[in-house]
Amino acid sequence: MLSNLKRILFGAPLPSHRIEHERLDVPAGLAIFAADALSSTAYATEEILLALVASTYAVHSGLISVWVAVTIVLLIAVVVTSYRQVIKEYPTGGGAYTIAKENLGKTPSHIAAAALLVDYILTVAVSVSAGVAAFVSTGLVSSDFKTELCLFFTVMIVFVNLRGLKESGRAFAVPAYLFIVLMLTMISVGIWKLVMMPSGIVLPSPQATGTAGAGFGTVAFILVFLKAFSHGCAGLTGIEAVSNGVKSFAEPASHRANITMTIMGTLLSTIFLGVTYLAFTFHIVPLADETVVSQVARIVFGDQTFLYYLVQFSTMVLLILAANTAFAGFPNVTNLLAHDGYMPRQLMNIGDRLVFNNSIIGLGILSMLLIFLYSGDTHSLVPLYAVGVFICFTVSQLGMVKHHLKHRCDGWQFGLGINTFGAGVTAAVTLVIAVEKFTEGAWIVFIAIPLIIVMFLSIKRHYLSVAKQLMVVGTGQYSACKMTHTVLVLVSSLNKVTFPALEYAESLSAHVEAIHVSLDHKATEKLKAAWSAWECSVPLTILESPYRSINRPVFDYIDEVNSRPNHGMITIIIPEFVTKKWWHNLLHNQSAIMIKALLRFRRGTVVTTVRYYLEA
Repeated sequence: MLSNLKRILFGAPLPSHRIEHERLDVPAGLAIFAADALSSTAYATEEILLALVASTYAVHSGLISVWVAVTIVLLIAVVVTSYRQVIKEYPTGGGAYTIAKENLGKTPSHIAAAALLVDYILTVAVSVSAGVAAFVSTGLVSSDFKTELCLFFTVMIVFVNLRGLKESGRAFAVPAYLFIVLMLTMISVGIWKLVMMPSGIVLPSPQATGTAGAGFGTVAFILVFLKAFSHGCAGLTGIEAVSNGVKSFAEPASHRANITMTIMGTLLSTIFLGVTYLAFTFHIVPLADETVVSQVARIVFGDQTFLYYLVQFSTMVLLILAANTAFAGFPNVTNLLAHDGYMPRQLMNIGDRLVFNNSIIGLGILSMLLIFLYSGDTHSLVPLYAVGVFICFTVSQLGMVKHHLKHRCDGWQFGLGINTFGAGVTAAVTLVIAVEKFTEGAWIVFIAIPLIIVMFLSIKRHYLSVAKQLMVVGTGQYSACKMTHTVLVLVSSLNKVTFPALEYAESLSAHVEAIHVSLDHKATEKLKAAWSAWECSVPLTILESPYRSINRPVFDYIDEVNSRPNHGMITIIIPEFVTKKWWHNLLHNQSAIMIKALLRFRRGTVVTTVRYYLEA
């Protein structure tokens, strides 16, 4: 039944040779890997304005926001160009982690990996929270249910990703491209109205508008600009996802990934700059219960029109589905870390649908925990977001600088120049974001990253310790030691379950004992009588239990057997019957489960279950 249910929910298992057919082309890759970056345009402008309206330059917030956006677009160009080189040189994926590991050493690679993991967890939390915020902006649902909606949509994204990479690409392609078309349409129509029919545009109250003029203090203005810039850099989140997931693309993977990266960078810059410009010209300021994109759409398409609601719906869906970028990138990074021994090896396991199930489920749980702790509040989560992203940017740029100097491939001078400039800019931005957002919650990231690195090192140390203890050194001829092997069969009563267990025990060793824990005197006497009547060749030992415990007498007797001279291994055989229907198990005592679990940690003890299968 469970197998059939799993097949219905997640689809039929895919054979290993199908993995190449599950890889992505450019359109599907853009829908999956670019969704995070493109969705940030829905809140990046708002984050800039939030920083500005709280400053002494609130009256000039619109104009400053445009210049901040232009600066960020230039940074996007640098980062995209850099990551195109990363994709070309490191087609195996892994992004900043792989680059740092090969060029900068272990510590920088651990920092990059930890920052990537934090980034992906925050990507899910921020994207889903922002999507629900867009939904709440329409007034169709109460903000009281924001957290519950965030958790629901996260579960749905986990479910879709467990169905396979290609399935998630198909599911998310339509809303991704609908968002792109609608945003470009909104920007184009908005600019057209400004040029052709400015009198027909109904603007909000003008108290938040203004133009730059005399009275700007240089130092104060720079500080305000940097604060707005640090908030707006949330618009760069997600750019690195393509380089982390190159292996998810069909061959030639590097070529397809680079095309996806270029298209994504162009669309990101265009939409981000367009929304910011319209927000400036429409004199829009952030509101508590309505997003900036919602306000722009109201002015461009009209209040409560079909296109307005379509923009809100597509924004909401893409923001929610932008979390899918993390579910595509996170498993690739954890797979590499697990392969290097820094994460549990279970994260390398590929499920029935050729995806890393354990990583997908783990990311979903961590993201839902973060959403619950922050009540799905986007503005509380965003300050945590950009720090890890820019740490990755900086580490990858520095790694590429070292790579160019070491290998000096064709065109290395151009790459060196781009990456050197990019490393300087992204390092400066990292510092600005860290300072500006430290008290707003970014301090959590600076605690989380070292803790994750400690986890990496602890896991690695454990694997090295296990390997060292299990390693066979040198060569020689193996010869088995002659030791006594005692087999103990746990017996509750004499029935059809007991006889196969006794037969199996006698096939293993000449030293077999049946042991029974006496909890009921009458039941014990009945067992003795049956044992004698059936003339069982295996001796029966009765263990008294004055405190009605099964486990303690069994463990004490095992210790007694172990104390015998020249004694070796003990095998504990537990007879069990298996019911035809799973729910029948609920009607029977499951004490054997606890015994098996506890015996697992005892040295020199093997636990075996002999099963007897019942009919309906």
